[in-house]
Amino acid sequence: MDDKSKQSKIQVLIKTLGSDNGFEREKARKALVEIGKDSIDYLMELLSHHKHIYRWEAVKTLEEISDPLSIPLFIQAMEDEKSDVRWLAAKGLIKLGKLSIKPLLKTLEKKSDSVFVLEGAHHVFYDLKENKMLPKDFPIDKLLSALKNPEWVESVKPVAYEILNNKKF
Repeated sequence: MDDKSKQSKIQVLIKTLGSDNGFEREKARKALVEIGKDSIDYLMELLSHHKHIYRWEAVKTLEEISDPLSIPLFIQAMEDEKSDVRWLAAKGLIKLGKLSIKPLLKTLEKKSDSVFVLEGAHHVFYDLKENKMLPKDFPIDKLLSALKNPEWVESVKPVAYEILNNKKF
């Protein structure tokens, strides 16, 4: 398939992600997953779509493609107004494991005032810990404690900074 026909196919599949028919959406999602990372740019455009179903399907598709290029998109989607979109974004970061750690810590340095980012980061780091996907000696308990401290959001920034600047991680 040449580039032009691949682009046309992707555009049709992207449009189908907004269908009222769940079966059609699932078929389109599976086809986009099969296409892989060539569909990521198109999916990225859906992350700010006004219709919830487009955002959900885009993040679900990105999670199933599971390409490191999606990490910034998952981080962006962690601030979505809908909790199911945020949940899928966290799942995508968890699936990418260690590759998600630094970008997520950098986000915590910048956006520790976002409750959604804090909740999502806690979810991701907790699951990475449970799945034994964190580097040896990673100060996970310190980070999780800072993420759970709703009284002092600023406690996250120095912990994230400290971890990022530790040459081990």
